[in-house]
Amino acid sequence: MSFCNAGNHDCLITNVNIVDVKTGKILKFKTLAIDNNRITAIYDNEISCSDSTILIDGKGKYLIPGLWDMHAHYKLGHVDMDPLLMANGITGIREMWDDTPEFVKVPQKTQPEGLVSPDVYLSGDLIDGNPPNFSGSLVVTTPEEAVDAVQKQIDKKVDFIKVYSNLSEECFLAIAKEAKKMNIPFAGHIPNKVSIYTAIEAGMASSEHLYGFLNACSSVDTSNEALISTFSESRFDSLCTVIAKSSMWICPTLTVNRSMSSLNDSIFINDNRIAYIPGFVLEVWNQMMKPYTKSEIDNFANSNRARYLFELNLIGKMNEKGVKFIAGTDFPNPYVFPGFSLHDELSLMVKGGMPTLAALQSATINPAIFMNKEDDFGSVEVGKIASLIILNKNPLENVKNTKSIETVIIRGIVYNRKALDLMLEQAKSNVK
Repeated sequence: MSFCNAGNHDCLITNVNIVDVKTGKILKFKTLAIDNNRITAIYDNEISCSDSTILIDGKGKYLIPGLWDMHAHYKLGHVDMDPLLMANGITGIREMWDDTPEFVKVPQKTQPEGLVSPDVYLSGDLIDGNPPNFSGSLVVTTPEEAVDAVQKQIDKKVDFIKVYSNLSEECFLAIAKEAKKMNIPFAGHIPNKVSIYTAIEAGMASSEHLYGFLNACSSVDTSNEALISTFSESRFDSLCTVIAKSSMWICPTLTVNRSMSSLNDSIFINDNRIAYIPGFVLEVWNQMMKPYTKSEIDNFANSNRARYLFELNLIGKMNEKGVKFIAGTDFPNPYVFPGFSLHDELSLMVKGGMPTLAALQSATINPAIFMNKEDDFGSVEVGKIASLIILNKNPLENVKNTKSIETVIIRGIVYNRKALDLMLEQAKSNVK
């Protein structure tokens, strides 16, 4: 199928191996055409082209859809983050808090000429209970306030409603009812006072960080240790069955869960990718850690490490039972690196027992399904937006091969390896 005549294309990627993320098949030796910002044809052979056509030699390389980070705090200094995202093939993000939090002082910067930004699926303010976890949240204490909060977010033209940890069950259910009435998804933290079963029944679109999961699988939830020691396989099986049959997706954010369990690991916290992190973000990290003694940090990390490792080993089993996953990192929390950490997330999913294809799907086709944007994103097909990655190695052989990036194309604009390296060098030089 083609939208225009052979040879008259803006860009051709020749002789490339297309990874079909829906089936796991490799479509070998294809020539893909791009016009404006869309994939307009996929040919079985190389074709002649005009002098103005951009030619990309794909021989021996692998073409996949651009990756989505489905849990990000992108507005927190997006000009600094765009180069890191682009260089890592992140062509889309789900923004989990649209307005920059009041407690973060972000230097004003202008987007460098010629650099584009990822596509964004947008939330508005955090809707939380009293007291809120963060200043700047939209605080609600009654169902009437909850309904009004949903309306305020809809007025801001958001894509979904973000709910948070301290909501009462009454307010949570009022948000769910109003969101359903207004046909807008709601997602985020399952509140502390709400069970995951209630959240599923209420129609919550996604649950972050695996919150509520162990609680529903254990008989005691007074501590991480108690959750693990009283874990029930039968409860786990039942919960997975319910989630699989529901519309809820799980965004486990394994990278941030790992970082919270490694704050006392000197090797982990001396990651050389810190060189790319802007100074104001490092200051936020320092502010988060400053109130705590070394002993308190050790206790926190050790307790969280046991839970993180236990939950990690459930990922593959959850996938086998039909639980639906989207990949997200929660950057830029401490030691969660914009762009880089999504590749970590995919590797951790595989380490937790998920097949490589399923992990790749969690950052490509699954986000498109979740956002109801399959016409535009998620796979390499005619008619889709041309946000693509050319890899030097097959990502289905090893998920770490998603890092073997040769070229990133976002909405039809091509960035080769030289341009991507320049982005990274510039990002590092801008760190102050």
